Amino acid sequence: MPKIVDHDARRAEIVQATWRVIARDGMEATTMRGLAAELGMANGALAGYFPNKRAILASAFRHVFDVTSRRYADARAQGLRGADALRAFLAELFPLDEERLLESRIVIPFLEYAAHDREMRTLYRELVGQWEREFEILLGEMQDAGELAPGLHCRAYVDHLLATANGVQASAVLMPETATAERLNGLIGSLLAAAR
Repeated sequence: MPKIVDHDARRAEIVQATWRVIARDGMEATTMRGLAAELGMANGALAGYFPNKRAILASAFRHVFDVTSRRYADARAQGLRGADALRAFLAELFPLDEERLLESRIVIPFLEYAAHDREMRTLYRELVGQWEREFEILLGEMQDAGELAPGLHCRAYVDHLLATANGVQASAVLMPETATAERLNGLIGSLLAAAR
């Protein structure tokens, strides 16, 4: 009788292995052959789940956004709104623990890869666009609650938040001594103060 394989579970396993390999060896060293070896699979076995390296990398990158968004949704489900929800969202984006630092180790090399790949840039824009819209929703909630400084240029502030999130992830990967929880939480506090 043929072995029944849960394709979704296997795809998730491949994405997790991709995270490990990227974090350990870098994006360039992440190959189909290397991933198969990491998983203890035969060469070519990955093709049943992903057609090529690009598809695996896209799934790995999308997974970063998915897990971050799920953690944030859990915080939101606790009833957080406005400034409190913005603080929670930034805390999920910033590499405040090992899990989020691992996510940064996936995001940073992906950005360089996406700079030279139109499809990956499109994926990046799509996913960051979701976060951008969430920031806009949160600023609207802050305004409704009287938590937003009068005259705050919301578009510029959202741009500031997105640029800071990218920069913090890069700093955590390249200069980990600058990415202590104390410093990152202080930065979150200063970002919130700038909006009030």
